[in-house]
Amino acid sequence: MVGWEFPPNHTGGLGVHCFELCQELTRLGHRVTFLTPFSGPFTPVPGVTFRYPGDRSGGPHPELPPAYWTGETANSPFSDSIDGYNVWLSQLTFTDPVDVVHVHDWFGTIGGSELSRRLGAPLLMTVHSTEYDRSLGHPWDHILRREQHGIAAATRVIAVSRHLRQQLIDRYHAEPGKVRVIYNAVRPSERLERIDPEKRIVLYVGRLAVMKGVDTFLRAAARVVPSFSDVLFVIAGEGPEYERLVHLSARLGIGDRVMFLGKVTEEEREVLLSGSSVFVLPSVVEPFGIAALEAMAAGVPTIVSKTSGVAEMSRGTTFRVDFWDVDEFASRIAELLEYPSLRAAMGDQGRWAALREGWPERARETLGVYVEAMTGRGVRR
Repeated sequence: MVGWEFPPNHTGGLGVHCFELCQELTRLGHRVTFLTPFSGPFTPVPGVTFRYPGDRSGGPHPELPPAYWTGETANSPFSDSIDGYNVWLSQLTFTDPVDVVHVHDWFGTIGGSELSRRLGAPLLMTVHSTEYDRSLGHPWDHILRREQHGIAAATRVIAVSRHLRQQLIDRYHAEPGKVRVIYNAVRPSERLERIDPEKRIVLYVGRLAVMKGVDTFLRAAARVVPSFSDVLFVIAGEGPEYERLVHLSARLGIGDRVMFLGKVTEEEREVLLSGSSVFVLPSVVEPFGIAALEAMAAGVPTIVSKTSGVAEMSRGTTFRVDFWDVDEFASRIAELLEYPSLRAAMGDQGRWAALREGWPERARETLGVYVEAMTGRGVRR
């Protein structure tokens, strides 16, 4: 498995996905070698071996810096680091046979496809998001080419939503017959009790990036605040939009009703979810939206953008709103704050929808795609 992040150090849902998938695959009796550019520390998983440039088995290449979010150009040290990582991947040797090479997103597609070819093992690629989404339609060619290479080279491609699958077909010209949809999943929250259910807290958790639509969250907050003297809007996360969003909350006159927490730990996020009245995911584009699924699993009534992948699997259990419709977001937030019985009903329905299938089911679905790739069966037209 080729991926650039793994808990406890990860920036988003991709690292969680890799951890949970590895954990379930090994519980089913499989062995995983996880190939990453970083030296850890890694949350240990029985049956998972970690290799990275600079380890004793990985050759002389130095560890690569975690520079993904720097936004540097294709002639930057970051680009050199990616190239070095892919060269390292392409030259790896294994003492035991390898059945499949599974690449997550674009970072290791060049080296992963060469490794697949040299080992005679089929290549699979899971696409968690695309450069078109991350850049809001202005892709960086350096990344776009790597995505296109992986999608074209892979025997099977896994998309985390139907919306994303269609984008791979329309924009990347992926063969429809080889693209499968496997949703993300979450585990039940260990903190099931609600903290002070009468308190009115509206929560957003995620990166502070343009594609996440946090400015819509703030503009909706400005419409809600006059009607609820005790409501608090909480934003947990970090990212390049932080300073602009702080200034926006001040300009909207709600600076005293918005709390920016920065990055939070897993335990802190569970406490936040336990104490929240409403969770909002207003993304402009959101290939899946695992934070919203976590909120649903914690019993928090959730409002999501119609463009999010999680909206596909939560029909009837969440409010689904157009990402640009500030008034509708505000109306739905106010509705949930006003009516405790509605909050409780949506919370219960959302928890059931989020937990009816979990990571064990997702791992079995992934194994099915592995078998398809190894045997050449299951091509769909």
